[in-house]
Amino acid sequence: MRGKIILVLTVVMILVTASVVFAQDKPLTGKTLKMIMIADPFVGAFEKINAKFEEITGAKVVMDSYPYDATHEKELISLAAGTGDYDVIVYDIPWVGEFVEGGFVEDLEPYIAKEDPKVMAMEDYFPVGLEAGKWKGKVYGLPFGLYFVLTHYRKDLFDAAGVTAPKTLQEMKDRAKLFTNNPNFPGVFGISMNFKRGAPVGQGWFEYIWNFGGKYFKGVYPGSTTEDWTPTFDTKEGVDVVKYFKEMLQYAPPGALNYAWDEKAMALQQGKVTMMSEWTVRTPMMWDEKLSKVLGKIDTTVFPAGADGKTAPPVGGWVMGIANSSKSKDVAWEFIKWFCSPEIHKEFCKMGGPASRFSAVNDPELMKAYPWYKTIAETAPLTFVDCRPRIPESFEIIDVVGLKLSEALQDQITPEQAMKDIQGYVTILMQKGGYLK
Repeated sequence: MRGKIILVLTVVMILVTASVVFAQDKPLTGKTLKMIMIADPFVGAFEKINAKFEEITGAKVVMDSYPYDATHEKELISLAAGTGDYDVIVYDIPWVGEFVEGGFVEDLEPYIAKEDPKVMAMEDYFPVGLEAGKWKGKVYGLPFGLYFVLTHYRKDLFDAAGVTAPKTLQEMKDRAKLFTNNPNFPGVFGISMNFKRGAPVGQGWFEYIWNFGGKYFKGVYPGSTTEDWTPTFDTKEGVDVVKYFKEMLQYAPPGALNYAWDEKAMALQQGKVTMMSEWTVRTPMMWDEKLSKVLGKIDTTVFPAGADGKTAPPVGGWVMGIANSSKSKDVAWEFIKWFCSPEIHKEFCKMGGPASRFSAVNDPELMKAYPWYKTIAETAPLTFVDCRPRIPESFEIIDVVGLKLSEALQDQITPEQAMKDIQGYVTILMQKGGYLK
């Protein structure tokens, strides 16, 4: 079957009206491609790229998108049932282990091996992104949309206050305090952060733990070559992250306990706060000429370092794979390799999609349009692929961290008790999973 429809990309990638030339006119006429993904800001870019794929190939693309938790739930239910509801699966980096071990997604190695290396341009991906799409050495997802956490700040207000962008966690706290309830800067608060219960604040803890000098498993840290799954949540460093969050909460706007990714970014976009550390998928919001009230006033810098001067900026984002239960795997692959190609990836980035390739971040046209690309180039080499757990238990671990941190932020329990509860829960979870004796 594959031989009948494979003629989608030519060996040499040629741009004509921003599309990779197909070897024949509308070769996928009559085919339907079903995909599921997160309802993140790049959905609009996907819709435009999908329309171009339909125009060129004759295929019909049906795309469903949902909020973060709902995406995981709906993908998990569909994939576990094996009903073939979807062909292309867009899934978060921490879910890779869960989906692979569950037998839900295809090994892409055989597909990649049959393609011209120049077409795939695997070496053009950021290494951390390529590693993120792997499990036990094999590729299960292509990193079409990498996110990096950058610190975004009001350069105009920072200049007026005579302070520089925060390089350390302490400086971030100092800046947040400076701009909160300051008569010289009325109407703004110091910072917006993910404080909402569940995945938002749960993921937040994992974003900061490394720069506090901590880790979540004994053998998981940058540069580690050991495998020790003993949980280390209730260490001083783990507790210190919670205490830091509680301190920063007083410098956030009213209602900040309900802030997740969108609310956090909108607070900066609408001029309510002076600073946030946020995934690059929402960075274009600050440059939105129609909606941004801080247009021309924002700059970015690398995620702040800990007391030792070292930083491990969070990396995340989405990989694109093929559902094991798909009845149209060949069509799914044709879409994935086309969408993820350097040429179409540039078009995706021009529409606001997050960059995943060196060729995009270093592209003069994109660099001029997106000033924050310079910070991505600084950030990418500093990242650690396992900044959040990628094992099958990842979602459950992040969920319990989010629950207990929320209780601590609302003074229902102490930071120490929160991390003690998490430590106990994850220890049992790891024992059940066979990681610990």
